[in-house]
Amino acid sequence: MLTALRGEVSSFDCPAPPLIEKNIQSSSMDGTMCWMANRQSEVNIGNAFDQAWEVLLEEDDSEALNVTAGEGSAATITCRLGYRAAVVLSEKDANDAKDDTTITDCQEREAKFNGDTRVNVLFPGKAADEDNEDSIAQPAVALVHNLSQEYVLHSLRTSPLVEKYKFAAPNDNKRVSLISLAHNPETQIAAYLMNNHHQESKSQLLQNARIYMKGALKSAFIGYEIAVTEGLIDGYGVDSNGLSLQPNHDMHLSWRDILECSADAYLEVHGSENSNGRTSSLKTIRLPGNVLETRGLKVADEIRSFFGTVDNNGEGNPSEEGLPTFTEDQNDPLVQQRQKLRKMRTILPKYVQVCVTRPLTAYPHGGTGWDQSSPGLSESGGGISAPPAFLNGDKSSTVESDGKKIDAKHPVRILDYQVESGPIGQPGELSWTNLHYKEHGPRPSAYQPILNAVLSHFDAEAILEASLERELTVEERETLEGCKLIRDMVHDLDASLDTMKSFAAYEEYLVNVAVPLIYGSFEELDEESAGMLQLFFRVHGMAVRMVVSRWTRDMLMGGWTNADPTDDNKLSGTIEFDKDKEEKMRKIRHILGFDDLKGGYNIPCDMTLQEFALRTLLDESAVRGVVVGCSRPEHVLEAVAAADTSNSV
Repeated sequence: MLTALRGEVSSFDCPAPPLIEKNIQSSSMDGTMCWMANRQSEVNIGNAFDQAWEVLLEEDDSEALNVTAGEGSAATITCRLGYRAAVVLSEKDANDAKDDTTITDCQEREAKFNGDTRVNVLFPGKAADEDNEDSIAQPAVALVHNLSQEYVLHSLRTSPLVEKYKFAAPNDNKRVSLISLAHNPETQIAAYLMNNHHQESKSQLLQNARIYMKGALKSAFIGYEIAVTEGLIDGYGVDSNGLSLQPNHDMHLSWRDILECSADAYLEVHGSENSNGRTSSLKTIRLPGNVLETRGLKVADEIRSFFGTVDNNGEGNPSEEGLPTFTEDQNDPLVQQRQKLRKMRTILPKYVQVCVTRPLTAYPHGGTGWDQSSPGLSESGGGISAPPAFLNGDKSSTVESDGKKIDAKHPVRILDYQVESGPIGQPGELSWTNLHYKEHGPRPSAYQPILNAVLSHFDAEAILEASLERELTVEERETLEGCKLIRDMVHDLDASLDTMKSFAAYEEYLVNVAVPLIYGSFEELDEESAGMLQLFFRVHGMAVRMVVSRWTRDMLMGGWTNADPTDDNKLSGTIEFDKDKEEKMRKIRHILGFDDLKGGYNIPCDMTLQEFALRTLLDESAVRGVVVGCSRPEHVLEAVAAADTSNSV
């Protein structure tokens, strides 16, 4: 946070609730576990901002004053609203809790608010131990989605961020703007489909589901407009994965639906008057977009075209969309919607800030999964809803990945990694994988020597020689079998190295499969053997990083080869184009659902993938911001550097 403020970053995103452990218990001792899980991310970001701001003021008051987000704000914090952890109570317990106003999990129990939709189970519950008189039953905890007006106002009125920055005494030197985002409204489409799948007409079912979703979104926006009037927030928006899906996908969300719901909500709260130029408080639309999932960028451009290019005074030249013509079917709902939006331009904002999310993470088929991500009711027959498995034809979605496949759980990471450039185990500098590849080739310089040393260490030569002269002891036979198993595993890891596509999946494979296999083969590893294996996995992990980043770069570049790092215009230098290579990469992109990318990019060999990806997004005229997840200060510095070298405003 402090590094970001020093870099004059003024917009921060609060992680989506709930912050909750996988193996949770339903309640803490005071019964507020779910309540806090739904608010902990707000508490964390508020405390982090306050602490960083105080340090910045102590360092340099003028530097702190440079950090503004418009209208004198010190910063803008966006938070997402929709999902929550909700305790599941019996009907009796729920009735008993109706009149209880104490802040406990009961206040946000499942079915507490109209429109509650269960999307997952976080904790299945636990019965009381009959043998322990102090033991009590623990109720289940569900993951619930809700966008009703009632829930929106409840969440904002009990929000730690609202309490900190809106209810507390104002501080002119640290005014924070709060923007609340309706998170994934398309979840309501899935909820309707699941609850009404018995209907016979599939097309009518999907149409009704979209109408239901629009009703929920309008209800949320009514709550938001009231919240702005009450001074709880400064504006609202939407953060949706569905915005970047194809229009014929079941879970698609139209940006025009967002504008229509916003206008309808404004009229519901404020009436038809537009005194003093007052408009809807819709501020932001966020959608996934990156150099592989480029459809989101096309949607962003459609939104920009609707509002027109905005000048420094906030004035724009909106499109003529919605003007009646003799060639359009006036009974077409899409035509009617465009005409309605044109009539409502006076109450819509002059522009909406479009930001892209997950700029360095690309999900196959938009993250909709392989087999049954949605019921598949679209007119296309559901083909987009049920994409095929990757490359090897494996139809099972439950087989644990070993790093050789890209799937909904292990997406494409658009990154170069840092690896050790010198001898392993000795002090040395780190080098980016793209530069290491350029200087040393596709493997870390220490990889082959360490591989040979590990294979030699576990060759069990002394035991094999002894077996020629006498019968081996039980312990020797077990050691021999263990050495063979480790050698086979090391050979397999080496042989499959060039097929790796996901470093995260590879790490999971090591933790869940490889390491337990090693410890299951030996009662106890001697210090030297353990050290050799640690050394091998360390250098093999670096080799996997190099392979994964090279595969990602090749897929992005398509037919382009050897970008010239000395070219003054690094993003569009003239290089050779290999048609056969492009066709191979096009097929891979097609299998993964990245068909919108045509031809590939000319990526300089001395530029990291993350720098290229961020610069490309920031150079998009329709994109007003990029939401980058930064877990370390150096990530912030890299993102700020990419912004400084882009052509963004």
